[in-house]
Amino acid sequence: MAKYSVPPNTGKVRVAMGVGGAYAVWNGKTGKHEFRILVRTKKQAEELAKLINEKRHAGEVEVWQ
Repeated sequence: MAKYSVPPNTGKVRVAMGVGGAYAVWNGKTGKHEFRILVRTKKQAEELAKLINEKRHAGEVEVWQ
């Protein structure tokens, strides 16, 4: 289980196809303000995106790999 810290200025995140067929929860930015978490399944990515968008986290999220 990995813990990721979620910055307060993340904005709205969405599910995108990442590297090598993995799914990513991504805020659509590049460079310094980019936020991305890679996960294995689309279902896991959708649940994580919903959790972050609804602000139901205390500054960090746990992801099962």
